[in-house]
Amino acid sequence: MGAPYTVSQDLMDHFKVDLVCHGDTPYKPDLNGKDPYEVPKKLGKFRVIPSGNSLRTFDIVNRIVKNRYDYLARNNEKEMKEIAAFEALKASKEKTMNSDSNNNSNHNDVTAQ
Repeated sequence: MGAPYTVSQDLMDHFKVDLVCHGDTPYKPDLNGKDPYEVPKKLGKFRVIPSGNSLRTFDIVNRIVKNRYDYLARNNEKEMKEIAAFEALKASKEKTMNSDSNNNSNHNDVTAQ
């Protein structure tokens, strides 16, 4: 059985509730726009307890967005390094091929004389 959002007098009486507690986080009014803890508050049976968690949805969303930007920046930097390494390797191979081609050309000139 799921607990109802609004704590009614019937619920308090039926279950012989001595105390209703809620963490120190904000809560929304019920569907009628009333405080869901109105009855236990009037009876002096409501307590706010420190929840020890100040994390809000806003904080979580901001953390996700920040981590996404950090991830994209990190991967962009990595991609740039990989492109630079690839270009350097390509240039090195071209230089080696040109050098080999010149050596073969010089070798052919020497043997032809």
